[in-house]
Amino acid sequence: MRFFGFIVALIYCPLSFAQSGEPHTLSSSEQTVYLFLQDYYGTMSDRNWNLYRDFFVEKGTLTTVWKSGSDQKPEIHGYTIDEFLAQTKDGPDSQPIFEERMIDADISIQGNLASVYTKYKAKFGTSDKLIEWEGFDLFSLIRYAGEWKIVSITYESGM
Repeated sequence: MRFFGFIVALIYCPLSFAQSGEPHTLSSSEQTVYLFLQDYYGTMSDRNWNLYRDFFVEKGTLTTVWKSGSDQKPEIHGYTIDEFLAQTKDGPDSQPIFEERMIDADISIQGNLASVYTKYKAKFGTSDKLIEWEGFDLFSLIRYAGEWKIVSITYESGM
């Protein structure tokens, strides 16, 4: 499955759309980051949480604004990667269908740092009650010992 995703990404990887909407060819470094994120989304959708954890630095974070059941209004919610993983039973693992797929990426790399805005499509629920939406992720990445790692993800859901 991961090999198939790699092949699909290679086919679609050569072009990216900048904020202007104009396509441009990805550099070798940008292609590496693009493939890293394709793999990230695939691993998350597969709910392989042990492998998913490996995408992050030790104290990587995930942050968003949303209204939980106890909130009076939307609040900022931030979690370390380990706190997030401890809650997957109440989130992605709570329904038979869970998928996020990257549909666009704006990649900026400076040395061993990268920031990436992605747009994604998501599905969650059951075949009878499937919720679909689009959202945005902002990734902060660092390259260490030749490998990219996620330092943080700030995300916004279009639900």
